[in-house]
Amino acid sequence: MTLMDEQSANNPFLVDSLNHPLAGPIRKLLHRDGRRELGQILIDDEENILQAIEAGVEIDSLYFAGEETVSETLRQKLTAGATIHEVAKRTTKKLFENDKISRIFAIAQTPKPIGLEALKSIQKDVVVLEDLSISGNIGNITRTSLALGIGGILLLNMDPIDLYDRRLIRASRGYLFSLPMITASTSDFLDYCKKNNETLLVMDMNADKTIDDIASISNRMFIAFGSEKEGCSPEIESAATMKARISISEQVESLNVSASAGITLYSRSKFNQAK
Repeated sequence: MTLMDEQSANNPFLVDSLNHPLAGPIRKLLHRDGRRELGQILIDDEENILQAIEAGVEIDSLYFAGEETVSETLRQKLTAGATIHEVAKRTTKKLFENDKISRIFAIAQTPKPIGLEALKSIQKDVVVLEDLSISGNIGNITRTSLALGIGGILLLNMDPIDLYDRRLIRASRGYLFSLPMITASTSDFLDYCKKNNETLLVMDMNADKTIDDIASISNRMFIAFGSEKEGCSPEIESAATMKARISISEQVESLNVSASAGITLYSRSKFNQAK
């Protein structure tokens, strides 16, 4: 046994090498297959961890490194039975390798998936994001949705495991734990809309109606966004029961999807915040 291994054995709450039994699971959780295998996720930064706890996410263990300290607020709010571990600063760099290094992070149980049937209990508008892959866009839209009273977010054609990628959690500032986040295929979603006679709004720069026209509509709707370059799929476009556009200068070809979502959702904020 090396001196480093002996130190770890004497203090199991100190992770000071990649040989420590807790190091392997941390490294696994940086990847999709590892999250799927372990049924756990990794959450960076105290702010995001607190958001997760407030939303009822079960924390298994908490880690801090370098000069970081665990605040008394976080200690008090941790899930009962959660353990706290220090990570040696040099080991932190090895754990995360080419990923963004985190000086404070938690391992938590993956939240239970939410199915399409949960939509029936949501009275507010639901944001539908089709084939979005950039964490920054999804995270920004999630934060805006929560701020403006949206009832939930539906991500089409996303692997449920990717919903809790640490990059997406950071981009949302942890707020994705505070909204119903549902994944489904485009075809399953459109079947649901058809069976339940739902209002599906698609943003279309050539639409006759503007966002001012949809502001006063008094029923819940699904508001769909695709990527800035591709837009929504032909299937979503043809299934839309309503289309609307944002009036912008002819000098600008299009808006980033998160900007478009923010403007559209603000136009619906009176309806959603009154619910």
